Amino acid sequence: MKWKAEDADCFLQSRDYIDTAIIPLVGIDVGQIKQTVSLGEFTTLVAEELERQLKGRVFLFPPYTYLEANESKKIELLTMEKSLQDHFQHVVFVTSDRIWRQHTEISDSLYMLKPVPLEHLKVDLKQKIIQDSVEQILNFLLQKWNPS
Repeated sequence: MKWKAEDADCFLQSRDYIDTAIIPLVGIDVGQIKQTVSLGEFTTLVAEELERQLKGRVFLFPPYTYLEANESKKIELLTMEKSLQDHFQHVVFVTSDRIWRQHTEISDSLYMLKPVPLEHLKVDLKQKIIQDSVEQILNFLLQKWNPS
């Protein structure tokens, strides 16, 4: 389910089955716009494919965009996570921005994608890379859904 009115209606009717919120984290840095856009594009494409494959189990929120992954942004994410936990059993942040690794308070909810620049790749290779990333996130989600 995506951040659309139509899907929101479905969510309200099926909320017992939709237990995971997915929130892409996308940075904005005009000084390094090419790299930043590439990381954001990859994160967004992977999150959208993840939602497509897990429709009915996850709700994909719009990307959380930020200029700088600083202490106040970390606090916003912690607040967002706490607020969403009233409605979702699991909250997962997905990003390619390595800066979030230093914020250990959100590490249990954070999935770090290995960034891949997709710009010059052929369509079938892009799809393969995205699918491989989705499979890795699925393993992460399975660990969250079935804790040992």
